[in-house]
Amino acid sequence: MTCIICEYQTPAGIYLCGKHVRMLRELLLRVPDTLKTAGQTLANLGVRPSNGSSGTGEPPAPINLNMEERLGEYVKRLVELGHWANEELEPNKLRIFTTPTKAAEYLHAVTTQLIKREDAGDLYWELTSLERAVISAADIPRSKRPLGECGALDFTEDGAVTRCDGIIEGHETSTVGRCKTCKREHDTADRIRNRITEAWHVRAPLRQIVNALKEAGYPVSYNTAKSWARRGKLAPTCDIATRQEGHTPAEVLKVIQETTSLTGHIAS
Repeated sequence: MTCIICEYQTPAGIYLCGKHVRMLRELLLRVPDTLKTAGQTLANLGVRPSNGSSGTGEPPAPINLNMEERLGEYVKRLVELGHWANEELEPNKLRIFTTPTKAAEYLHAVTTQLIKREDAGDLYWELTSLERAVISAADIPRSKRPLGECGALDFTEDGAVTRCDGIIEGHETSTVGRCKTCKREHDTADRIRNRITEAWHVRAPLRQIVNALKEAGYPVSYNTAKSWARRGKLAPTCDIATRQEGHTPAEVLKVIQETTSLTGHIAS
């Protein structure tokens, strides 16, 4: 079988590869932080009457009305998805989720069962979209980082195809990056992972590679990577220009993907 999202090989009866199972679990574990981010945005000073008086005594409206709407949808759908999963997996043991955090905890607990369903990909994309909508509406200042060329395709009136050469920028903690030229949104996690996957030309000491992969969301330990090197799963190559031996991010990532596809976690 293959992963319903990326078509990477998966064990029989499993619809998500190890990488996307991990990402699904991380999405669910991030729910409290996402709610906290939204709450901080809505807790900012509201819009008060221009004369400075409290007027009717009603509380001020939130500054970020966009966040209020997206947060409402996020909370509602998480609870709905929790109840849906409960009805599908435990029809004789119905549960009541009073908070989105409790629903997320349940979804995380039954992930192993959810990935055996054909709609596992739909669940993954819906949770990703919900989180992305909330985070992109946050008004917390964050530094930006470049994420490479956009590359989005457009069609002109005469039928010619053009490619956007704008640069994508994304906030450090955001799941969404935006092209500075065409303003299209891109998944920052996918952009970072794609760049790592393609980085066969960048060589560095193994510890440096492991640290870079950790920052990109791959929780591989240095000791695990060293054991792979000892057993021949990783082989250092020499940079002709510097005459220094090292490993590439893509090489280490390939071994990570191979081990997680078989075990569901990074095995040493």
